[in-house]
Amino acid sequence: MAEPAGNPPASYPKTASCLCGGLTATVSAPPTMTHACACLDCQRGTGSAFSYSAFFAEGAVRVDGASHSYRRTGDAGRWQESIFCPTCGVCVLSRLEALPGIIGISVGCFADPGFEKPEKLWWASRRHHWLEPPHGLETAETQ
Repeated sequence: MAEPAGNPPASYPKTASCLCGGLTATVSAPPTMTHACACLDCQRGTGSAFSYSAFFAEGAVRVDGASHSYRRTGDAGRWQESIFCPTCGVCVLSRLEALPGIIGISVGCFADPGFEKPEKLWWASRRHHWLEPPHGLETAETQ
């Protein structure tokens, strides 16, 4: 994956954590993909206009700390599981029925402004009217 201009190559391992530090995920390799999603579930789940997640092979992720999970069925009819800290409530991880063997990590939990940019914006049809996808970002109206 190409690095954004002006940023040094990302180094691994990297650790993501919730706000209180009680739930962490350490990754040993770069993500296989990064996506943003503006579906209504992601808006509600993040409390923002979209989610931004990096997806890693399950074997490249070590999770430490207590967690709770919430599973729901998304608009596409497949389950999505959010894994969050029971203390501060931040969603650090996700699993998707559509991506077996892959773990999603909320990019903001890495606290790294130089993290790889998303490759695609899913559910662009539900994005907030002011949110214009960056030039060159692939969009999908649904999923």
